[in-house]
Amino acid sequence: MSILRGARVLVPVTERRRALADRLSDAGMQVDEVEFIAIAPSSTPADLAIATARWCSGQYDWMAVTSRNAVTAMAELAATAGTTLAEPQPAAKVATVGESTVGVCVEVGLDVSLLPSGKANAAGIVADMPEGPGRVLAPLGNLASPVLTRGLERKGWTVDAVEAYRTVDGPGVGPETIAALRDGDLDAVLLTSGSVAERFAAQCPDVAAGTRIVAIGATTAASAVAAGLSVTAVATTPSYDGIVDALVDALTQAGGASAQELAPAHDSAEDS
Repeated sequence: MSILRGARVLVPVTERRRALADRLSDAGMQVDEVEFIAIAPSSTPADLAIATARWCSGQYDWMAVTSRNAVTAMAELAATAGTTLAEPQPAAKVATVGESTVGVCVEVGLDVSLLPSGKANAAGIVADMPEGPGRVLAPLGNLASPVLTRGLERKGWTVDAVEAYRTVDGPGVGPETIAALRDGDLDAVLLTSGSVAERFAAQCPDVAAGTRIVAIGATTAASAVAAGLSVTAVATTPSYDGIVDALVDALTQAGGASAQELAPAHDSAEDS
């Protein structure tokens, strides 16, 4: 039997995002699903509704978005108002990161004009955006850094940043999983965002030395290290494909498994 079949891994999930856990479970792994974070509505819903209406009426040149949660929140507001986010296109353009967010954009009828050629994050969008002037809508999470807003403003754009959703604490780790981490019964832990890394470190201070900790990207890995975790492997691309590859590499080094046993699909994730 393959080392991957029966291997036990902790996988972060949210109410709407379980694809990674399902994928690993389908591959024969024993998955401990943990909701470290939850996605909650914006704390300023009126501001988000106004920004969405302005986008739908063609008042922006660009929308720069780094999370599928923002697109989903705006699409729901647009639908309630009897319109769609695709209404102002093709004149208005969209810049985004990650296959997952691109997929949601396509689902709601948005054409994506810009994907970073370098880093798949806010800094990558800033680097590849043309110079202003013009008006950009930036729907963000409550934990978003000012990198996107400040970077675009430095390039001459007028940026309207609005809170589209909030990342809040989820139920967290149960006692059985905490005990398994302490006793070395888990083979690996996946960290899919900086906020997940911080909550894992706070809730699970005692992790057996043999448990591999795998981060979805450099930003998440940096948050994990800052929280006191020892990261075993970092995905080369911040996506589900990337973190699965990194997990396979970590388990291969430990026990000789083949990377082909978890053939990559085309899911992706972004930091929350």
